[in-house]
Formats: sequence, structure tokens, C-alpha cells
Amino acid sequence: MVDIFNQVGGIAILLLRISVVALLYFFLWQVLRFVIRDLRLSGQRATTTGQSPYGQLLVIRAGQSGVSVGKSFPLGPSNIIGRSMEHCEVALNDSFLSAQHARLEMQGDTWMLEDLKSTNGTFLNDMEVRSPSAVEEDDIIRIGRVELRLIA
Repeated sequence: MVDIFNQVGGIAILLLRISVVALLYFFLWQVLRFVIRDLRLSGQRATTTGQSPYGQLLVIRAGQSGVSVGKSFPLGPSNIIGRSMEHCEVALNDSFLSAQHARLEMQGDTWMLEDLKSTNGTFLNDMEVRSPSAVEEDDIIRIGRVELRLIA
């Protein structure tokens, strides 16, 4: 009789262990599902809420920056473009960019692009920027391997 109770008890403990492991996996699956959904929604918000009275920079070639083509960066009156997440309004993860690579600044009614002594240079419509240069709507700015279009 005692052997039957030991066997039933052993089976019950085994079933409890399996249940705990199944619940743990279910919990992890729910957390992963929530994180993926949240990342997708934040990515959609970032691309759709990029409206600014100053305009935006639209990524037309991402290189190896990990930024998706079509992503837009809302502009302010003065914008630093570079690799630094702390010091740049337009931060791109490209190893060819300097921490603070270029400045795009509104001066009066004209956008001016200035290279900030970057290692690999800044290009405006495939011409190297050596001094502050005027940028017009739909001009292409290339820094590192990333190309951006000005949408004013």
C-alpha cells in the first residue's frame, strides 16, 4: 500500500515539475511577444511622427548603419549629424561617421551644410563640402555610407 502512495506521489511531483516548466516557457513566450510588438510599434511611430516645421532628412541609402531606408529624422533649426547618440540630433550607427560629422543649420531661409572636420568627409550632391554650403530641397547629403535627402 505504501508503494502505491509513493508511486502516486512521485507521479504528482513529476506532473508539477512539468507544469512549472511549461508555465515558465509560456511566460517567456509572452514576454518575447510583447517586446517584439512594442519594438514594431515604436519603429512605426518613429517613421510616422517625424513631422517638423523645419523639415526632415529622409534616408535613401542606409549603408551599414542599420537604419531602414525611408526613415525620416525631424529637423530643428540646427542639427548635428554623426555617430554620437548623446550629441547628435541625427545619430547614425555607421563606422565611417565621426562622432560629430556635419552640421545642417537653418540660416535665414537657407539650409547650410558644414563638415565638422570629419575623417571621411561630407558630400552634397556628390561634391565634397569644404566650406559651409547651401542645401536646397531634395538635395542629397552623403556622410559615410549613408545618403539623406532634405525634405523642407
